[in-house]
Amino acid sequence: MLLIDKIAYESKLRDISPGIKTIFYLLLLVYMFMVTPLFQGIGIIVIGIATIYTAQLSVWRYLKWLLVPLPFLLVSFITIIFTISTSKSGLIFSVHLFGRYIGPNAASLSMGYQLFFRSLGCLVCTYFYSMSVPFNQILLVLRKCHLPSYLIEITMLMYRFIFILLDEMILIHQSQSIRFGYHTLRTSYQSLGLLFRVLFVQSMARYNKMMIALEMKFFNGDFPLN
Repeated sequence: MLLIDKIAYESKLRDISPGIKTIFYLLLLVYMFMVTPLFQGIGIIVIGIATIYTAQLSVWRYLKWLLVPLPFLLVSFITIIFTISTSKSGLIFSVHLFGRYIGPNAASLSMGYQLFFRSLGCLVCTYFYSMSVPFNQILLVLRKCHLPSYLIEITMLMYRFIFILLDEMILIHQSQSIRFGYHTLRTSYQSLGLLFRVLFVQSMARYNKMMIALEMKFFNGDFPLN
């Protein structure tokens, strides 16, 4: 069982209907889109505390998972707030480069600020939902919404293989770190190349094993979810 599914099965909200939790999740997303950054920040704190309590996680573990997508949010924030102009009027501060002025203005800073908190709020809501609803129940909710079966099956396969690859990558990285594979810059490049090569080989091996198992079970192209 994947770790995130294990957390969802052990959640204090496990006995609540997945349909109700899905509706609540959608309402939380609407809330994050509609309110101002101040209330988004309050919502982030409240939902984060609720996630830690219901999923029975440590604060450090939750924050560590929250830091994973943070670089992508920061890159998006930086690209939004900086604008290019022919003059530095209106810019809070600027850098002159190739005859242009690069810097943030009040409008871009406000937009970046709003989008950052909105994205972080939606991320926190998604963490809350994924740690309280096991993935097979999410698939059943999607089926009840009458989504195409092939879309649900692709979602299921992508979810499973992504987390399997992540687990394999973490194990290989830990094994390399124990052997001082990332001690210097040179060995880091070598270990990283070896990691990707082994990960590719193992992913293909897992795919072949899955196809053999499906053929032995007379797979006809449909994954039953109930």
